[in-house]
Amino acid sequence: MATMVAAALTTLAVTWWSGPIDQAVNSGGAGADPFYPRIDPLVFGGRGIVPIGYAAFAFILGVTLGALIRRTVPAMAATLATFAAVQIATPLWVRLHLAPAVDATLSFTEAKPVNIGVDAVREVDFGQPGAWVLSEQTVNASGHSTALPASLTDCSSMSDCAATLTKAGYRQQVTYQPADNFWALQAAETGLYLALALALTGFCTWWIRRRLT
Repeated sequence: MATMVAAALTTLAVTWWSGPIDQAVNSGGAGADPFYPRIDPLVFGGRGIVPIGYAAFAFILGVTLGALIRRTVPAMAATLATFAAVQIATPLWVRLHLAPAVDATLSFTEAKPVNIGVDAVREVDFGQPGAWVLSEQTVNASGHSTALPASLTDCSSMSDCAATLTKAGYRQQVTYQPADNFWALQAAETGLYLALALALTGFCTWWIRRRLT
C-alpha cells in the first residue's frame, strides 16, 4: 500500500508540473515541437494514474518470485528482469489495442509532408497534435505502397512536393491513437496491471498455503 501511495503522489506531482507542456503539445501550440505528447510511449508511463498500477504489479511480482525462488538476490534479479520485459512488451504489443485506433487516408493537400525519405514520405503533419502515430505509409492512386515518383526530386519546397504528390495520386495512410484517448488508455492499462497484481496475489497465497500443508 505504501508503494502505491508513493507512486500516486509522485505521478500526481509530475502530471501537475508537466500539465502546461502537455497542453501546449496537444493543442499544437508554439514551442511544442521539442516535446513528446503525453500519449507517446516515452512519456505515457510517467503521467496520470498508470504508475500506481506499475507499483502494485512490481511489488506483488517481487513477493511472488521471492516465495518461489526463496533466495533474496536471485529473486530481486528475476523481479527486475520480468518487470522490465513486461514494461517493454506493453507499449509495443498491448497498449495500442487498449483503445480504438483511427485509420486515416489523407491526400497531400490535407497532410503536409514533414520528412521525405528515398522512397516514401516518412512523416506528415495531419492536423492531429498530440497523437500517437502507430504506422504511416505512402500509397499510390491504386492504394498500393510504392516508391515515390522521380519528379519529386525536382521540387524546391515542401509545398511543391505536396503538389507533385497530389497530382500523381499519392496519399498517406496513417494509423494513430488520438490525444483524446489518453485517459482511456490510462484507465485500461492501470486496470490490466492491477488485474495482474491480483492474479499474482491469489497465486502467491495458494503457493504459500500449499507449502505449509
